Amino acid sequence: MSKIKILETISETPYSRVSYCYLNDVKAVLKTKKEAIITNSIATELEIHQFLMKYDLCPEILDYDLLNNRIVYEYIEYPVENSEYNQVLLKIFGETLSKLHSLDYKNLAIDTFEEKIESYRNMLCTSATIEIKESFAMFDKLYKKPYKLAFCHNDLNKMNIFLDKNMKFIDWEYTGLNQPIYEIASIKKSFNLSSDQLDIFLKAYGQDFNPKEIEEFEVLVGVIEKIWQKVTNKLKTHR
Repeated sequence: MSKIKILETISETPYSRVSYCYLNDVKAVLKTKKEAIITNSIATELEIHQFLMKYDLCPEILDYDLLNNRIVYEYIEYPVENSEYNQVLLKIFGETLSKLHSLDYKNLAIDTFEEKIESYRNMLCTSATIEIKESFAMFDKLYKKPYKLAFCHNDLNKMNIFLDKNMKFIDWEYTGLNQPIYEIASIKKSFNLSSDQLDIFLKAYGQDFNPKEIEEFEVLVGVIEKIWQKVTNKLKTHR
C-alpha cells in the first residue's frame, strides 16, 4: 500500500473505521475492517467495488492491503445527507437503484440476505427473548413466498449516498442478494419519504409495488435493526 496520511475519522463501528486521508498527497477515504463476523470481508468489499466501478455506481478503488484489511477509495465531495429530497434527486435515486438491482451478479461470491439473517439467528439462539423470536417469525413470514433475487446494498442510508455528476453508493458491508422491496422499504424509512416522494422514486425505479407490502417490509426493516443491535451487543460482550 502507498504512503497514507490519516486526517480524521468519519465514522466508526464495531466492524470498521472510515477516515479521510491523503494517499500520496491525493485526498481519499481509508476504510479499515476491524471485524467480519456478520459483515462482508474486506476482500468481498473489494470484489464488489471492482465489479461496480465499470457501472459507475461506486467510488474508484485507489489502493488496498488485504493483509491489513484496508482499502482506499476516491474522495467524493457531495453526500446527499443534507440535500433536499426533491423531484430531481428522487428521480436520479430511483433510476440508480434500478440500475443496481438489474445487474448480473452471477459471478460474484456474495451471500443472500436470508443467509445473513440466519447467521444472526444462530448467534442469538441460546439467548433469544420472546421479542427476538417474534422478530425472526416476522422475517420468516415475509420471506416465505417465492421471490426474485436482486443485487442489493442493504444499507442505503443518507451517509452512504453521494451525488456529483452521477449518484454513487459507498459502504458495501452488508451487500447481498435480496428482495428489492426490502431495499425500497429501507430507503423509505431511512429518508422518511412521504407518499408523494415515494411515488416519484418508484416511477423512476420503473416498477410498481403494493403500498401495503412496502409498509410491512418497512416494519421488518426496524425489526432487523433491533436484531442487528442485539448481535452487535453480544459480540461486544464476548471479546
